Amino acid sequence: MNYILRHARIGWSYVLQAVKMRLEYRADFFLECLAALMQQSAGLLFLAFLFSKIDAVGEWSREQVFFIYGFSLLPRALFDAFAMNFYMFSDKYIVQGEMDRVLLRPLSSLFQMLMEGISFDFVADLTLGIAVVAYASAKLGLVWTFGAGVTLAAMVFGAWFVLMGVFLTMTALAFWSQERVGLIPPVYNLLNFAQYPLNIFHKVISVLLTFVVPFGFIAYYPSTAFLEQGDVAMAWFTPVAGFACMAVGGLVWRAGLKRYAGAGS
Repeated sequence: MNYILRHARIGWSYVLQAVKMRLEYRADFFLECLAALMQQSAGLLFLAFLFSKIDAVGEWSREQVFFIYGFSLLPRALFDAFAMNFYMFSDKYIVQGEMDRVLLRPLSSLFQMLMEGISFDFVADLTLGIAVVAYASAKLGLVWTFGAGVTLAAMVFGAWFVLMGVFLTMTALAFWSQERVGLIPPVYNLLNFAQYPLNIFHKVISVLLTFVVPFGFIAYYPSTAFLEQGDVAMAWFTPVAGFACMAVGGLVWRAGLKRYAGAGS
């Protein structure tokens, strides 16, 4: 318990320090948030244009697709809050030797890596996601009871854990490959499929995003629990998929740490 409390206290210090650093250049911070908001809004504009030409995509109505898209932004926002060092891990920590510094401290190496990558760009995604889900819910007539709110929280955190676990696994592979970029960019591109109903794509893509890289659990499957359409039974596996992905990522990370021999020549 003391171990957890100590990391929680230090983690809060990391957050406060990151806030101070970002607010030192407030204009830059707000411009970054605006850029992130515009990037995600482009996807919404595409959907709006698409549904101005058609009434539905397969079995999915305009409001249902908007709900899935908005839901996808919620776990992605939580992921983006700590994801910066996933993208630069190999170059920064392995190639440049920053991992040596991390391992000298009496703290979890994974905890340090995540907290050193805190970003506040997630605010735009989180705000837009909540707004789109609220809009689509109102149009669909969804009633948000306390139980539905708890279910939503469980689904969002399960989806977040899926993202964290998948990218932690991809990041940890750098202990073996030591490439500056690695597998993260192509895997990240698969997230584009996760913002739409999975069953509108080819069966191969559905299988890939369910059992290989389980991005189907980021938005499509958990959303079916509220929309009551599509693969509803799979929705309840979202928390399970999240914990499974995190477990795999943690095991690969620990195995990579044992292999790491330092940055010295």
